Amino acid sequence: MKKFQARQGDIFFQEVSAPKKTGKSLSTPIIAYGEVTGHCHQIMDPSLEEMESVVDENGDIFVRNSNGPITIGHDEHGQVTLPKDTWVCITRQREYDPIEEIHERRVKD
Repeated sequence: MKKFQARQGDIFFQEVSAPKKTGKSLSTPIIAYGEVTGHCHQIMDPSLEEMESVVDENGDIFVRNSNGPITIGHDEHGQVTLPKDTWVCITRQREYDPIEEIHERRVKD
């Protein structure tokens, strides 16, 4: 069976078996702000109280909703629907630049 993966601008969604580490719960439906545009990626449905979430020390977000899918919205990108009862890791995509002193960095939206 194929594992779920999706992208929404600079955000990457990937199915995982469970959160790798423990951490705090997500405190806001905003997943990421666009540094360039000011737009944000956010959880549209369900509410945070209706789902499980873990934010690890790297800022990676793990979410799961046993009652239904999770809808992620953004002002300039199409909505992404995360599957029901599946842990999904939400991370910023990274880009590699061999010329820069710091070769790997997060993509800016």
